Amino acid sequence: MGAYPNTNSPLAEQRRIVAKVDKVIALVDALETQLATATSFLAAVVAELTGSPANCKVSVPAASGTGRRGRPRKS
Repeated sequence: MGAYPNTNSPLAEQRRIVAKVDKVIALVDALETQLATATSFLAAVVAELTGSPANCKVSVPAASGTGRRGRPRKS
């Protein structure tokens, strides 16, 4: 490939970027778990206050239509 310059970042820089992205993904996963827990708790509180069944649905708008790493959310 003599005519094309090497535009890749140095390997150490690539590893630093991957490590940072992994930390962000872990944070997002933790926040999604906390949101799910809070939603379940909210549903239980609403059920207790209204006397409706505990399996009632509480709507919380999703931040995006995709889940972890841009893949569609699991149902």
